[in-house]
Amino acid sequence: MASPISNHRKKIVYLVRHAEAIHNIKEREAVEEAIARGVSNKGEQEKCRKAVLKDEKLKDARLSLDGTEQVRVAGINLNILHKAGFSKYPAPSIVLVSPLRRALMTATELFYEAVPRPRFVALETLREKRTGYAADERSSVDLLQQEFPHVDFSDLSVHGEDIPKGEDNDAVRARACAFLEGPLTNMEEEAVALVTHKGWLRELRGTLKGFFDEGLLRVDFDVHKWDQTLYKNAEIRVATCGWEGDQLTSIVSRSVDNALGSVVHEACKPIIEKIAKQTSRDS
Repeated sequence: MASPISNHRKKIVYLVRHAEAIHNIKEREAVEEAIARGVSNKGEQEKCRKAVLKDEKLKDARLSLDGTEQVRVAGINLNILHKAGFSKYPAPSIVLVSPLRRALMTATELFYEAVPRPRFVALETLREKRTGYAADERSSVDLLQQEFPHVDFSDLSVHGEDIPKGEDNDAVRARACAFLEGPLTNMEEEAVALVTHKGWLRELRGTLKGFFDEGLLRVDFDVHKWDQTLYKNAEIRVATCGWEGDQLTSIVSRSVDNALGSVVHEACKPIIEKIAKQTSRDS
């Protein structure tokens, strides 16, 4: 008699926020300058921050030198995790990335040298909230293809810039939810990397919190107030996601360091147990 087919599926998802870009430096400097001038009101400081993003020189900003170093450092433990915990945390076979240059550069720095090299696919739906500011506008597909020939930009050629300027957080959350319930759920790959933005990741967590509040999702995060904590530049989190049919039912999310720690602990556990038994016999 044939065994019943399980409807349970598991996928490892590496969630990555891009590293520091040039416009992030300008934002920070604008706030620091406002404070130095005696501007104490948070709302006024926020206006100063947003004002610098209108500078056309910041359109589709590149990573800063510090940002490139952030990615290099972040990739060290990620590579160790893939080698030490291959069966539990396999390297991604596909990297889905925002078409903004800062995300493309981060994805390339992190995964291009992997063996075997994963597929790179740019998706319009993963881009940052389209605020209308220059920093959040992307380059043309032709230019991006020249700079990142290893990335598949066919999604952009099909959809164009169909995300309207001036979208709000609810619109970004709708994008994140649609991606979660559609493309991510239906992908055959068992290990996937998403390289995107703080705002997109914030709204994804908001979607997960909604599922959790409805009793549809079990969560296990190693972060206090997991639904409110924002991703830092170049932060990588490893999520083990479980589906029953088309419904995401569980997610276990860990920092790369904590995921690596669990792999080391499991590897050392038999040795520790053996030593404990030997000690018990000798006592």
